[in-house]
Amino acid sequence: MSVIGQSTGTLTNAGHRLGNDTGTVNPLHIEQYGGAVESQFVKSSIMREYFTLKRIVGTDTVTNDRIGKTSLQAVVPGTRPTSSAPTFDNISVKVDTVVLARSNVALLHDFQSHFNVRAEVGTDHGKEIGKFFDEAFLIQGIKAAMITVGTAAGETPAPDGFQSGTEITLTTAGDELDPDKLQRGIEDACASIEKKDVDLEGAVMFVHVDQYYTLLRNDKLISGDYSTGNGDYAQGMVLRSNGVRIVKTNRIPTAAASNHYLSNAGNNNAYDVSAAEAKAVAVILMPKALLAGETIPLTSDVYYDKPELQWFIDSYLAFGVTPNRPEVAAVVMKA
Repeated sequence: MSVIGQSTGTLTNAGHRLGNDTGTVNPLHIEQYGGAVESQFVKSSIMREYFTLKRIVGTDTVTNDRIGKTSLQAVVPGTRPTSSAPTFDNISVKVDTVVLARSNVALLHDFQSHFNVRAEVGTDHGKEIGKFFDEAFLIQGIKAAMITVGTAAGETPAPDGFQSGTEITLTTAGDELDPDKLQRGIEDACASIEKKDVDLEGAVMFVHVDQYYTLLRNDKLISGDYSTGNGDYAQGMVLRSNGVRIVKTNRIPTAAASNHYLSNAGNNNAYDVSAAEAKAVAVILMPKALLAGETIPLTSDVYYDKPELQWFIDSYLAFGVTPNRPEVAAVVMKA
């Protein structure tokens, strides 16, 4: 239980307070800690900039209805035109897990007396949560790109007009470090998306750091200044490949992994990473590629637990993400 106020009492050598300790903490300290978490999360998370999370309240599931294309027909004099009913389906994402960053601080006077302690704990929590958040989105982005739409075994049913994702696999081991072959793979991925009548405007390409610098050092990226809105250019630089903004990150999975915190039997371990998925070196996504929702936005708290005789410093959130439109997702795989 978290009680607002000021903690008093005698500090023992174990870091616990005796006497009149009421389990209270100055609200200013909670605010400073929570502010550090939020600030670092916003700074660390790259996916928040590109994807919007739907608010999930009163239920654990958010559903997105999808409608297929409408067929055209020629009008023949004397013949009644037939009805062309589009096909419908829906896709949903379930939020059923709270992800928590927790630190126990027995030496409460350090937490209360020094701003750096609160800032450091908050920064660390925000960084770890931001990393986890991005990894979940990138895992689902890779899965979206690998979806094959159809009715055969192993394929994913979808309304008429929905198309498969794009998966480009490089030919030979080490091609991901060859600037020309890597760039060709990226070009092929972009071309495949455009062949599906998809405009690449708004797309973002996430690449491993090694691939980013492979492209950068070999003049494969185009740079451009952007304005902050007041006409003052040269405030920042955006690097692009094939006209697609490129973002370097260490959060694309590099190895198969199971027991992801968000995976469970209810979602068929949807966030686990297979060996094939771990070969991704570049992921191209557009906002419609994924459906994401959250029930608990990033929340922070500081409280004292008498049975534990400890102070708890928590930051937590509950969210989920799943593939939505495979045709606006692409991935380049190493051999």
